[in-house]
Amino acid sequence: MKRNILYIVAIIIGLSYAFSSCDVIDSPYVEKQEIDTSFNCVTPEFPTVQSPYKRVLLEDYTGHLCVNCPKAALIASDLKARYKDTLVVVAVHAGFFANPAGGYDFRTTCGTEWDDYFKVGLNGNPNGMINRLKYLEGAHVYQPSAWNNGIREAKNATPEVELQIINDYDAELDNLCIHTKTTFLTPISGRALNLNVVIIQDKIIAPQHNNDPNVGSTPTIEDYEHNHVLVGAVNGTWGTPILSAEETSTDPIIKTFPVHVKRINTINTPVPENCTVVAFISDLNTREILQVTECKVVINE
Repeated sequence: MKRNILYIVAIIIGLSYAFSSCDVIDSPYVEKQEIDTSFNCVTPEFPTVQSPYKRVLLEDYTGHLCVNCPKAALIASDLKARYKDTLVVVAVHAGFFANPAGGYDFRTTCGTEWDDYFKVGLNGNPNGMINRLKYLEGAHVYQPSAWNNGIREAKNATPEVELQIINDYDAELDNLCIHTKTTFLTPISGRALNLNVVIIQDKIIAPQHNNDPNVGSTPTIEDYEHNHVLVGAVNGTWGTPILSAEETSTDPIIKTFPVHVKRINTINTPVPENCTVVAFISDLNTREILQVTECKVVINE
């Protein structure tokens, strides 16, 4: 009898979640911003690469309704403090636990499409990917307890590519010129590579469900600080080509992306001074990320 009662309660809860998610927003949740060509960007001179090293991207798939996610975010924060600039963290709000509630919606078109492709959410939250390397049974999904070992192994690999970013932001006009430079450290051929540029934001204060009193109040941390939040893609979900499979890498490649930071997300207007540009290069066949880097948006006085 007790088991039957619990079963009925579970069904009621499930239906309430289902109906609450049906009357909200259909995808895409964030309009894609086309690269703005209405203002010109002056290409800067990049500093010479002195000692290139491998950097690692940790994608933390999360949601504000996920009670275990604050603890995972704390793990990601500790790893960032440990590995410093060799680790880039992006918090991707996607899947069931990121459904809109409480008047805010952190989902993005690119984050949802990544989640659909890699099926991270199907494995539950919190979970993540490390340089989109394949893990157990060929899947890309790492549980938080495996993040440290995965990052340590990934960053010990020999870098094949170096990637640099220079940002130039005009706060009055909200014009951001993002310049990237890709330098091939070893000849690459027979591989199609794409460059992704996205924007993340720190210091977003909004409620977060939580079940760990060691992390914060339960069942909800009302003034939770969300960091590394993916707010939009500059050049689409899968980026733009940087090298085709028919080409052999040669000279460095400089790309420029003019964008308006405050228009990159049509639901949650980003605060430019809290934003960071993240760029990464991935193999279109394996999806492995070869190199990643980040650069804060600086408000010039």
